[in-house]
Amino acid sequence: QFRIGIKCPYAIQVLLLYGAECGIGLDSSYRHKNENRAPVTFMVTTDENERMVPGPVFVSGDVKTETLIIFLAKVKELVESMAEDIVNDTAMIDEALRLHQEELIANADAVLNSGEWVPLFFMIDKCRAEYHAILHVWPGACIRLCQFHVIQSILRWEDEKGDPEARRPSLKQPKQHMLLYAFRDLQRAYDEDTCEEEKGLFLRRIREKIVPNGKNKDAEVDTITIYFERNWFDPFWRDLWTDIGLPAGHNRDRISTNNFTERAFKTFDQIFLDNRANKSMYRLILIISNEWFEYCRQWHPNYAKRPAKEYVEMMQRAHEIWNSGVGIVYIGTDEKSREIWRVAP
Repeated sequence: QFRIGIKCPYAIQVLLLYGAECGIGLDSSYRHKNENRAPVTFMVTTDENERMVPGPVFVSGDVKTETLIIFLAKVKELVESMAEDIVNDTAMIDEALRLHQEELIANADAVLNSGEWVPLFFMIDKCRAEYHAILHVWPGACIRLCQFHVIQSILRWEDEKGDPEARRPSLKQPKQHMLLYAFRDLQRAYDEDTCEEEKGLFLRRIREKIVPNGKNKDAEVDTITIYFERNWFDPFWRDLWTDIGLPAGHNRDRISTNNFTERAFKTFDQIFLDNRANKSMYRLILIISNEWFEYCRQWHPNYAKRPAKEYVEMMQRAHEIWNSGVGIVYIGTDEKSREIWRVAP
């Protein structure tokens, strides 16, 4: 029966400021957060520089449609109430968001004129409870399935449960990647007709290119086909991972993964839990309410990320130094028994 929502004015205002343009990420974490393994649900968005900014947090005894509806409905109510407050009194705007005052006021006006706050999209993992809860609060909402988790699931497809009658055939890594590339072409379907065309091509590739010839070829093709029919071709999920479900005028350049929500959890675990399992529910709630929001508020990002090319080049250079065998020098351990390494000049 335990459930608690945690918020502050800053967390509500960033949803009002960015949600309608940049969308919302919704995800829950069960591991290492409290002694009861009660899930912690983060609702986050991104700013104009594609950096994560936090919305309210929900801690509950479970993640079910009914409990998520309570949380999401309350958040929607809070954002719409905040919009009215800002229109009536701009002094309500948080100091951390003063640079975005004009846009925040404009978004507040838009909410009052339309009568409700509707995010551009919701990015989720493959969670039916989240899906049903979102549609209950926002009928007709655009819901997207995180592409990273789709890819991860397919690369691990032979280990997944769901087919009690037969184990799926084992595919070597090159064949797994061929399967993935074929599926990614299928994801580009943008309506019913192209989806059926791409699906036919995908199944033909499985038979002709991916499953090796042998006495069990037909059975192996059938088991792979059954897996995709049950897990991905089902109408319930199809529009969430194909281009069919994208908002009008948008592509996958920004609406692609739930990585910004994963980033929130990673930051929380690293900085506030010191990569350790938290054992106290009371401590968890105090950290979120007193430290998490204030940390993000004080360090609200105001500059763009580096271009992806620069990150790739940096990582390549780092691997070159590491693989050289002489570029990294082991120093020892610090007071917390963590290993220390130094890059040689």
